[in-house]
Amino acid sequence: MIRYSSLGAATLLALAPAALAAPPVVHTPAPGSPERTAIVKSLHAGDDSARSRFTFRAFRVLWAGPGGVAYVRAEGPVGTFQAILKRDGQAGWRRVWGEGDGGSNNCEVGARHYAWALQLLRTYTATPDAIFPGIVARAGDLRRMAKTEPDVQCVGDLDGGPS
Repeated sequence: MIRYSSLGAATLLALAPAALAAPPVVHTPAPGSPERTAIVKSLHAGDDSARSRFTFRAFRVLWAGPGGVAYVRAEGPVGTFQAILKRDGQAGWRRVWGEGDGGSNNCEVGARHYAWALQLLRTYTATPDAIFPGIVARAGDLRRMAKTEPDVQCVGDLDGGPS
């Protein structure tokens, strides 16, 4: 027969909410929603034409604590791109990382760029692939390529990320 002390049961009850707390959930904001509109508007920052449209292939948002992170993969007026955006507290969304299909950078630069993105996403979730599908494998591939072929051009135009 197993006996539980009242102190043990009280401790278990006190810990139960923490153990049952769900991890942050990745979601796709509905077209036209205020959240999606704000993110798309920040993607247009600096565009000559804010009326240009994007065709999204991936659009994921994750809120953790007072901030949020978003990942988008889209095609726009100047080609395909992917980007990570952040929102801290009540501040607006801002693009902090990106890769476009134009131009090229070598594997060493690409490895640093993807490692930075992976580290950022890990501050929001233990599973970065949930928000940016394939980033863990891509970062690993670039890290290996940077060691064996550092000067090979293996990533597109990069913006944001590590300084």
